[in-house]
Amino acid sequence: MDIETIISDKKSGQSKIIAMTLELLKRHKKKAERLEICRKICEAHKAMAGLRWILKSLEEGRSVSEIEEEIRRMEDRCVRNLEGIVEGKIIATISRSHLVERALLKAKHVIVLESTPGGEGLEMARFLRGRGLLATTFPDSALSYAVKVCDAVVVGADAVTESYFVNKTGTLPLALTAKHFGKVFYVASPSYKFADVDFEEVVDTTFREEMLFERIPKELVTEFVTD
Repeated sequence: MDIETIISDKKSGQSKIIAMTLELLKRHKKKAERLEICRKICEAHKAMAGLRWILKSLEEGRSVSEIEEEIRRMEDRCVRNLEGIVEGKIIATISRSHLVERALLKAKHVIVLESTPGGEGLEMARFLRGRGLLATTFPDSALSYAVKVCDAVVVGADAVTESYFVNKTGTLPLALTAKHFGKVFYVASPSYKFADVDFEEVVDTTFREEMLFERIPKELVTEFVTD
């Protein structure tokens, strides 16, 4: 694993990006080198608040092993809390959160939106099917059909702020559709993703890489599931 691979990865969820970052940091013993690496990765993945949390922890003098263990505890507690919500239910989701997919193994059936342009939803569906779960994919344009038949909508988050959360493009229309049909909308996020971020959406007539993330108002969320 090298820094360029992490910087150029625009398909993996934050949990995987964090895991790769921590593995890379372990190879460098000097604090200055670790800070420089982490700053570069943060710049490449601006919407991922967990990376900023890691950078802050390094600046405070915490070791990589301490950071890794704390993240593991947070994520495990978040997964357990989400499992209790999704167990035995039909769940609709979008994109690919490695944390969310762990909990979705308890679901009865998962409907995953394809999540264009990256197709992360297709990867999540393959992961779930490979572990024996019933998982089907819908094109993003058919999200209303997915929401109509589900018991609940569950998504991950790259950052959670005071007034909104950030996630992959397509999450906002999914949240609005859930509200329209009166379906509960859960956001799973360990507390290391709660941050005072300044995420500005790009408004343009041409789709760009910076448009892969969007802000979703908190009032559309039924509940944040955390650690």
